[in-house]
Amino acid sequence: MTIPKRTAQLRNRRGGIVPVVAIAAVLLAGCSDSGTASAQATASPAASATPSPTATDAASPTASASDTPSSSASSTVNALVPGFPTKVIPIMPGSTPLSTSYDATTTPAKASLIASTSSASAQILSYYSGQFTSQSFTAVAPTKVGTTDSQDFVRSNGKETVNVAVVTVDGRTTYTVGASVNPSALK
Repeated sequence: MTIPKRTAQLRNRRGGIVPVVAIAAVLLAGCSDSGTASAQATASPAASATPSPTATDAASPTASASDTPSSSASSTVNALVPGFPTKVIPIMPGSTPLSTSYDATTTPAKASLIASTSSASAQILSYYSGQFTSQSFTAVAPTKVGTTDSQDFVRSNGKETVNVAVVTVDGRTTYTVGASVNPSALK
């Protein structure tokens, strides 16, 4: 049986599949390439906000010293963290923020939003596609891994990335938007 490339990335060292929730918990525990951070990581079933393999290799950032959490990174639960860049990551109307994080002191700067809504996955992806393409990001073809819909956006030859990941459970949709952008874009 052939496993799609994206699913293969979800394999652990022993060859087993790591649940998407476990990956989200690891990513949300500290700043990752998507900038996602949350003390409530296990509350979100969202997928990784790292660009998918469908993006060009140039769009896939590599780990660097700036990918580690900085002392000026801030996050909060059930609200917007002070200074959250809503011009870059707007809150979709009808959504409730569950967690936000923001760090403009790293290069690239990172910001993330985890929110809940009753909107359908397609509506969320459409809303954010419009938001990010209007900011000169190029949309990459959406993907689906299990029950998680995901779409990546790139600009500056892949140096700036955004990912939107959406999961629906029991009629309630949770989505994660993570951005890694030039610090000047967050002002």
